[in-house]
Amino acid sequence: MPRCREFNIDEALDQALNAFWLKGYASTSLSDLLAAMGLSKSSFYECFGSKRAVMLAALARYSARELAETRCHFAAARPLPALLAEWLGHALLPDACRPAERCGCLVLNLAIELAPHDAEIEASVRQHIDALADVLAEALRRGCEEGSLPATTKPPLAADALLNLLSGIHVLAKGGVEPARLQAVIDGHLAALFAGR
Repeated sequence: MPRCREFNIDEALDQALNAFWLKGYASTSLSDLLAAMGLSKSSFYECFGSKRAVMLAALARYSARELAETRCHFAAARPLPALLAEWLGHALLPDACRPAERCGCLVLNLAIELAPHDAEIEASVRQHIDALADVLAEALRRGCEEGSLPATTKPPLAADALLNLLSGIHVLAKGGVEPARLQAVIDGHLAALFAGR
């Protein structure tokens, strides 16, 4: 792939990721991708092969980054309630890629748009969700051991409930529900999770 040596593949994938994140897969044209990635059509096809291949590579890059950041976040030596509140509250912040837009979570966006129709994308989305659930369950297990959570807490179930909450927050935020209302939902869920400790 000689033309791939002429540009930074990771930087190009980051730009493609932002394009898919902003407009969705179907609405992102090849012209959009070429402009975002700064590539000629020949370089694009020689290095990536297709729009779908770029999307899969961008999704893998996004997933790896998000999982690494989440692991780092929950590895911090801080109280679990504060860590969970910050992690959930991040969904209410403007998106780093496009602050003026409500982009949401790329994995969730693709889960809704493409996973029902594409087994490979469904598998990639599921892999990300399962890995994220494992990170959360481990943090919740530590919370049980340290006494910040009730002893009756079941970490895997609580982790899935948190993922469900986060997904709902992302969808409602994209629908224009005001942050204060969503923050109240987060606060109520966390109060119930930590009640009785």
